[in-house]
Amino acid sequence: MENRILHKSRELMTKHGVKYVTMDDLASQLGISKKTIYQFYKDKDALVMAVVDLELEEQALKCQQTQNMAENAVHEMYMMLQDIQHMFKNMNPMTMNELAKYFPEAFARIQNHKDEFMHQIIKTNLIKGIEQGVYRKEIDPEILSIYRLETSFVPFNTALYPFSKFDIGKVTLQIIENFIYGVMSIKGIELMEKYKNVETANIIESEIETSTSANNN
Repeated sequence: MENRILHKSRELMTKHGVKYVTMDDLASQLGISKKTIYQFYKDKDALVMAVVDLELEEQALKCQQTQNMAENAVHEMYMMLQDIQHMFKNMNPMTMNELAKYFPEAFARIQNHKDEFMHQIIKTNLIKGIEQGVYRKEIDPEILSIYRLETSFVPFNTALYPFSKFDIGKVTLQIIENFIYGVMSIKGIELMEKYKNVETANIIESEIETSTSANNN
């Protein structure tokens, strides 16, 4: 039951925002009483913290899997871009701002994850990329890993990118791609374009197969 509550909470909070999902909403969606929820989570703050911990644990695992699967540093960045793009398709843009404003302890957990775990992931990638010749040899991994992580919250700044005008997923991808292309060597850029071309070809092939299947039916 605790697992059901946790995963349904994440689903609703990701879709609707953290602030606006109530214990009543959650109980109704699960077909249980609020009393049952409170057996596992003493209040909404505890539930939000658990959701954040679950998300960070899964993100950390995915980052480590990507490191192990990647052909090179550019491929690793490319796969991370794909994951980020998928994440923002299902994420309410207000979620991060609501966490910062209404659930500071949970937001602090995210900040700590960024400053420690993600800092090491990005820095390691930059060092690897220099060694492989896919990143420019003159870049400083420590300086740029900090810079990259600090820009990760920029898309959520509504003074710069109001959600009524900008798509948060597009803003995020533009910022990250600008960073990646800035650190890559000519060899790295060629690799990135190769991965993108393969992706485009796969999308086109999938669309053709879907269209053919629909016509046959």
